[in-house]
Amino acid sequence: MKTRLIIAAAGLAVLVMSVVALATPVEQFKFEVKNIKPDGRFTLFFTARTFDTTGAPPPNPVQSFIRLPAGATLRPQFLNKRFWCNGPMLRDSIDTRRTLSYRPFTKLVANLAPVIKELSKDKSKRGRTQLKNAQTCNRARIGGGTAQIDARENFPELKDLIPADFSIFFAKPAHGAVGGFTVLGAARETSPEVKQNPIIAGVHAVLPANFYNDPTPDGLYGYKLVLPPNTVNTITVSIAVLQVKTTGLTLLKGECLKQGRHGRCAKRQKKTLFWFTTPKCPASGRLSFQAFYDYNPPTADQTKLFELACPKFL
Repeated sequence: MKTRLIIAAAGLAVLVMSVVALATPVEQFKFEVKNIKPDGRFTLFFTARTFDTTGAPPPNPVQSFIRLPAGATLRPQFLNKRFWCNGPMLRDSIDTRRTLSYRPFTKLVANLAPVIKELSKDKSKRGRTQLKNAQTCNRARIGGGTAQIDARENFPELKDLIPADFSIFFAKPAHGAVGGFTVLGAARETSPEVKQNPIIAGVHAVLPANFYNDPTPDGLYGYKLVLPPNTVNTITVSIAVLQVKTTGLTLLKGECLKQGRHGRCAKRQKKTLFWFTTPKCPASGRLSFQAFYDYNPPTADQTKLFELACPKFL
């Protein structure tokens, strides 16, 4: 009997070790294109999920990026300071104003009208600079979304995911990039997890992302979108669920591009332009996206593919 127990225990140990050895982070993502307009405009929905097969906090990738279909490129009309939102400056403009402190940070970045109104009262040089940036950010808004944050690595006492909201603005690209955007967000203040952990409520994140022109030899992909790191104010987190909606940027026909004297418009947009060019539809009739997750050893890197049917206008 004793021998059988020893054998059973040994077998169980081997099984447990096998399960641990097989544990791995699981990365899932998908795209959806909706509200397609004849002039090429559309709304893009992006969803991503991350979890570990053991139920523990998954390891964070050193870097992650998404490859876009070849031919999808940013138009030069949007690659200038008129659409470059300074994310850190916008966050500081909000955080340093007592008159704005009683409003949730996520609500303010989702609707900058109260921020712009408040900054317009400040006639100092700093105030004027912050006002101009807030107006630029308002013009450069490309989308927003929600996230479920797994912060157990830094806060073991947390049992549930932390809900967060964020807004996305076009921004000055990093060195070597063709375009960039900045993500401003924070944990949802009404959630029980945030109410019980005030330190979480005070974290207002500003995260960068950049597009690089990095075509693959097979001709399938052109731009590489390097995603923001999973570190917020030196705190490492894992994004368990990410849901993004982006309408991008549009220059409408007749829109004033430059103010002249006496408030008159000196230059107007000649035709409606969407911020991205549209790729040619492959013979397969489907556009391909590729996601890559680079992990530190011993966790293996992951490459994921996702395809969607070409929009009818392609």
